[in-house]
Amino acid sequence: LSVSLVLAFPALHCHDFTGVSLAVGDFHLFHLVTMAHIVQILLTSSTEENNMEQESVDGDEEISVLALYNQLRQHSGSALNVISSGWHLWRCVKAGIKPYLRCSALLFHYLNGVPVPVELQELGADDFELLCSYLSLPANLMSLFQSDSNIIDPLIQRWCGVVEVQKFVKGERAAISYPRESNKLIDLPDDYSCLINRASCFTCPKSGGDKSRAPTLCLVCGAMLCSQSYCCQTELEGEDVGACTAHTYNCGCGVGIFLRVRESQVLFLAGKTKGCFYPPPYLDDYGETDQGLRRGNPLHLCKERYRKLQKLWQQHSITEEIGHAQEANQTLVGIDWQHL
Repeated sequence: LSVSLVLAFPALHCHDFTGVSLAVGDFHLFHLVTMAHIVQILLTSSTEENNMEQESVDGDEEISVLALYNQLRQHSGSALNVISSGWHLWRCVKAGIKPYLRCSALLFHYLNGVPVPVELQELGADDFELLCSYLSLPANLMSLFQSDSNIIDPLIQRWCGVVEVQKFVKGERAAISYPRESNKLIDLPDDYSCLINRASCFTCPKSGGDKSRAPTLCLVCGAMLCSQSYCCQTELEGEDVGACTAHTYNCGCGVGIFLRVRESQVLFLAGKTKGCFYPPPYLDDYGETDQGLRRGNPLHLCKERYRKLQKLWQQHSITEEIGHAQEANQTLVGIDWQHL
């Protein structure tokens, strides 16, 4: 949510508008999302009192976080359990918000180019105060909720009144675990003959059960497509395009990575006019690929090669790889990639 808001904010305003500048807008948006995350942490924190020795029980942080928790109890219909340990709540907030602060530091470091302090790069360092300082956050994060009660109180009330939040605090649904796992390409079988068998059973969805001449597997979602065939061409933005090109706009915002099963060849596509072929992650016993399946040797998945493919996809380097390939081989430029 923070990434979406920060990146979308400049598009919502003209560069010469009066009032809040773009930089200050990012600052306020970051504070807003940080407050929402703190509320989320408090709503999902364990409600069991910790038996460990409490430290600084009457500090500003403990008093502030306990007051905020009681405010959440009030707005959620007292569905949350009573907690008297502000120290325990503050410890939960610090532990729960650290991953978010680290991600935010990376975002604003690459967005604004602000150098990262050396101390933050040291492993094992207690980086909570350092992260707050780097992100211009107060060390007592609870002070974010004390700026304007006429704005903050209705905001917290609306957050607590969300239907899914009410279901959670009443025990009717489970919380979502964070962080979510990174997206990855589909799992491929170790033996290439498994893909051959799957492709041989694949029929064209538009030709009444006929076998597809060029079955192509999308490595992002696992869909098998009828590629390089007029039967499965569709109209996209006024042009006739092949099944793979049309699929990239539904699956990967115009960028796709496919495995042409009967050719043992990886296909990269970017938009309607750019594409290239790439060595497959399947090798024979001699460590060589068999593009076109001319030799007929048994092929097995090379996990290192597949990890390289996955890294290209995760780092959004498919378009760059296509550009390098077309510069090195001009014949690729003349191929009608939109028909694949």
